[in-house]
Amino acid sequence: MVNQIFVITGGPGTGKTATIAEMKKRGYKVLPEAARKIATTDKRFLGKSIKEINVKQFQKAIFDFQKKKIKEIFKLKVKKTIFSDRGLGDTLAYYIINNLRIPKNKLEYAKKIKYAGVFILDFLDFYETDELRTESKPEQERIQKEITRLYKTLGYSPIRVPFDSVKKRANFILKEVEKIYQ
Repeated sequence: MVNQIFVITGGPGTGKTATIAEMKKRGYKVLPEAARKIATTDKRFLGKSIKEINVKQFQKAIFDFQKKKIKEIFKLKVKKTIFSDRGLGDTLAYYIINNLRIPKNKLEYAKKIKYAGVFILDFLDFYETDELRTESKPEQERIQKEITRLYKTLGYSPIRVPFDSVKKRANFILKEVEKIYQ
């Protein structure tokens, strides 16, 4: 049996972190956002803002982290629903957003991996910046469009999750997951 990984994604300011936290609270296994994990554990990026790092190295580290986590999950022998805070399509979208060429091997790998589903969250009506989230509203919208386009390019039909409370968004996602399993 293969595990079922569902990606929860969207541009900055869509509530991914809160939605993922709600899924974890409900007992689901979740994969953390790779960019945040790398930014807080990899000494090349630790303590630096997004403007101070080598973006190409950062994107590569994020992709490699995601690839490692996917391999670990696919080795498990039980069927389990897992939610991922972003996915490979996001990382590839950020290559484009940062004016980097997507490495052919990374694109090919992303095409081989098949997530069970991709959920793209609508924007919240508020947005908090930090060292990694510095985007203006037009930049947020551009990122959202690029992420959506990339997942469609990879063969997905992303499911749009409308703005609502965290609990209602989680309920919406879980109802859609049930439909996918049927």
